[in-house]
Amino acid sequence: MSDRRIEELTVLPEATADEVLALIAAGAEEDGQPAVSEQGRLRVRHGERAGVRHLLLWTGPEHTELTGYAQIDGSDPVEAPAGELLVHPGRRSRGHGRALGQAMLEATGKRLRVWAHGGHPAARHLAVQLGLKLFRELRQMRRPLDPAASDLPEARLPEGVTVRTFEPGRDEQAWLAVNAAAFAHHPEQGSLTLRDLADRADVVFVGLDEAQDL
Repeated sequence: MSDRRIEELTVLPEATADEVLALIAAGAEEDGQPAVSEQGRLRVRHGERAGVRHLLLWTGPEHTELTGYAQIDGSDPVEAPAGELLVHPGRRSRGHGRALGQAMLEATGKRLRVWAHGGHPAARHLAVQLGLKLFRELRQMRRPLDPAASDLPEARLPEGVTVRTFEPGRDEQAWLAVNAAAFAHHPEQGSLTLRDLADRADVVFVGLDEAQDL
C-alpha cells in the first residue's frame, strides 16, 4: 500500500476547505508568506470554478492526514494552466512535493506554469526535479501610505476631479472596466470578473447584469 494518496476534486467540501486553508496557514507561518495566492485561497472556499482543479495529498495509516495541496487553474484559453502547491512544514523532504508536482504535470499533459511564491531554495530544487525552468520572476515594491510614516506630499487633485469611496451596487462595472484597461498586459489581474470582485469583497452584488453568474 502506498504511503500517500492523491485525490483530485473540482469542489472542496466545507470541512476539507477548512483543512486546506489551515494547511496553507501553517505553510505561511513557516515560510513567511502563503504558497497559494489570494485568488487561489478564495477558490478554496467559493465553490466550483470553470477550469479549476484541487489536488489533495493524503498520508497516514488510513490516508486521512492532509499533507499536501495543489491547485490547477486551466481557465486561460491561451496560456498553459497555472498551478500552486505546498506540503505541510512538518512533513517535507519525504518526496510528497515531487509526487504532487508530478500529479500536476500528468493532469495537464505536462503543459503547466507553476508559481513559487518567495523563491525559496526548496521550491527551486523541486522545479529542477520536475524538469521545470524559470521563465518569469516578479518583484514587489512597497512604501507606507500612512502620513505619519511617510514623506509623501499631500495629494492635489486636478480641477474638476473628486474622490469618493467605492459604493457596492453602483461602481462594480466601472471598476472592472478601469482595472481591465490598466492591466490589459497582465493575464491574471486584467481578467478579473464580477465574481472575482465579489469574492474579494465577500458580498453578493444583487441587481447587476452578471449577478446570476455569482
